[in-house]
Amino acid sequence: MALTYKTLSLKKFLFIFLSCLLFQQLTAQTIVKFDNGNNIIYKNLQGKTIVKNKKYTIAFTDTISSIGFVGTRKGEIVCINNAGKELFEVYKIDNGPDYVSDGLFRIVGKNSKIGFADTCGAIVIPPVFSYATPFHNGEAKVSFGGKNEKQGEYQSWKSNLWFLIKKQSFFCNRLVDKT
Repeated sequence: MALTYKTLSLKKFLFIFLSCLLFQQLTAQTIVKFDNGNNIIYKNLQGKTIVKNKKYTIAFTDTISSIGFVGTRKGEIVCINNAGKELFEVYKIDNGPDYVSDGLFRIVGKNSKIGFADTCGAIVIPPVFSYATPFHNGEAKVSFGGKNEKQGEYQSWKSNLWFLIKKQSFFCNRLVDKT
């Protein structure tokens, strides 16, 4: 069988593509949690300390390949990347970080505004909402106003004006719902 120009080009492309993929895997860093009794630290697989911060008191993520969640002495939950950099504050639910839903989770910005980030640590929707529900089937319910009402250990957000945002287009539709 004679090799044609197309066959050689395809083989060359596959070689370059697979080489790049392998290089990315080799250079990607995974860090692992260690608890020395007083502080949470993260080390890479070679044993080098990456995160040696005394302000983290709890780790919600034991092994971080991309992002993870840690708790601070101030009671906040922050998202850190695999280099140990703090990315943003994460919305708290059930005494832990917000659950990932439809590939996104809620984050907290300045003035306690709510936005959304993805599982790679990228802010997808900036924190501009007073409240937002998690995405479900590509939609989330958001409000620019209202107030938090507590009933015992439970709480709910009350607003007279809600909007639906769509994950794919971020197109907003007004909802007339007083819940």
